Amino acid sequence: MSPESQSAIPQDASALVRRLGRSMLLTSEEVEYLETMQVNQASVDKGDEFLHDGEPLRLTFLIRSGWVMRYRITAGGRRLIIGISLPGDFIGLHVNFKNSSIYSAAALTNSSLALIEPVRILEIHRRFPVLASGLDWMTVRHTNILAEHKVSLGARTAAQRILHFLLELWTRLEQVGLANGKGFELELTQEQIGDCMGLSTVHVNRSISRLCKENLVRIDKGMVTFPQVNRSVSFADFDDRFLMEFSTKPGMPELINKIASN
Repeated sequence: MSPESQSAIPQDASALVRRLGRSMLLTSEEVEYLETMQVNQASVDKGDEFLHDGEPLRLTFLIRSGWVMRYRITAGGRRLIIGISLPGDFIGLHVNFKNSSIYSAAALTNSSLALIEPVRILEIHRRFPVLASGLDWMTVRHTNILAEHKVSLGARTAAQRILHFLLELWTRLEQVGLANGKGFELELTQEQIGDCMGLSTVHVNRSISRLCKENLVRIDKGMVTFPQVNRSVSFADFDDRFLMEFSTKPGMPELINKIASN
């Protein structure tokens, strides 16, 4: 294999580069482009809204650090969290396809965002076709996550929904090096989990208490761990295929099995 075809990921690489580098070989030129397109950055304080429902979408946002929520407020005033964006995730990746945002976005923690002009994304498609396919797959993966949430809302109990969601977050964070084989640090309140899962805070509290009592999950000072991973995966009906990354390599292992064995 020539040096140009080997993955060239520095230790201080951004979450985006780390994520793509797990499943495809990145050249030095590709890594440099991905990093330099993040040069325009903004810090967002916890609780601040940086994208408003209905406003024009002129930039692509890339989460560099922190947790962000995308949400809608219904006419009756109820908030529904559409999804949680983590480091390495895009918001508005294909801004050229939309006239305005159909949701709002706010920081769940102090966060850093890269503000990317659409032309930089289009340039990737022109210069780096394999890398462009990786970005397109991230859009497919985003759709998969939304589809899996719909399955949870329609076909899983409250306890299953919550445990499935926690396993999803664990897997996604592990993909960018922000979780380990035991678990991860949760940056959501029970109210916010309820808004993600269509549940009341009381229902979330009772369900988490049940999961903890049955040793399917443990939450201690914000740290989420899974004492018996196989039981947790089985109970939650969790199949991590919906989170698999784009790959130019055959035979990608199942991520939960990988991190559980560490």
